[in-house]
Amino acid sequence: MKKLMLFLIFCTVGTFLYANPSIAVIDFDSGNYCTAQNAVIMTDLFRNELIRSGRADIVDRRNMNRIIDELRFQMSDWADPARVKQIGLMIGADYLMTGNFDMLGTQLYLVVQMLDIETSRALYSSRMVLNNWNEYDWKVKAFADEFIKKLPQKELFTGTWSGDVAYGGSFDTYEITFLGNNRCTVKVIGLVGCSEISQETQGSYSYDGTIFKLNALFRNTKIPHINSIQWISVLSFTSDASFNILAKPASTSNQIRVTFTKN
Repeated sequence: MKKLMLFLIFCTVGTFLYANPSIAVIDFDSGNYCTAQNAVIMTDLFRNELIRSGRADIVDRRNMNRIIDELRFQMSDWADPARVKQIGLMIGADYLMTGNFDMLGTQLYLVVQMLDIETSRALYSSRMVLNNWNEYDWKVKAFADEFIKKLPQKELFTGTWSGDVAYGGSFDTYEITFLGNNRCTVKVIGLVGCSEISQETQGSYSYDGTIFKLNALFRNTKIPHINSIQWISVLSFTSDASFNILAKPASTSNQIRVTFTKN
């Protein structure tokens, strides 16, 4: 039996294991404590820090405001979970952030809340305390980082992916189910003679932001030309549900283009 080793080389740059969540930041409510224009500027500074983190995709402000206007969305609607979910889905956001300025004594406050669009529940809320408006510029980064750290990340690998590998007269279908704790299940369906044979085993995978690795060993293998898999890959998704690879089986010097799609 031959040991199959695939060196997976992608033709585009690497990507991260996680997909960035999409956030819509509504212009903060100025109240009677600053002008509406200043509130917009401070909202934009907050948005910029979220973008600079590299861990969130921010909905374009102009498109967001256009949809809000078309829906005739009112300030009172923020108390209605159904309306919040409606606007979140229409602007393509996973999370929606609102904020308002307030004042107590001589101190200024900015209270920001992050809502989960799917559940319409508050995911996180925090407040920034200011002795004067000049403090906002150097406090906004740390304030935005609070919310970034609370963002759940969507795992792109979670689920089952399938791809076909054909070489040297063999035609095999791989089904990989990515689980938690860097574990996975690998199922291979191949032809042995005139019969279709399947074998399945547990494997492990890892990703460091550039290199993806997957290892699986088939004990008492049923498919003679596959008793183990060792994949090493620079990873790139073509979409949330598909990626292409160039696979190089150990038994041939030719690279084989393979497409994996999410089931």
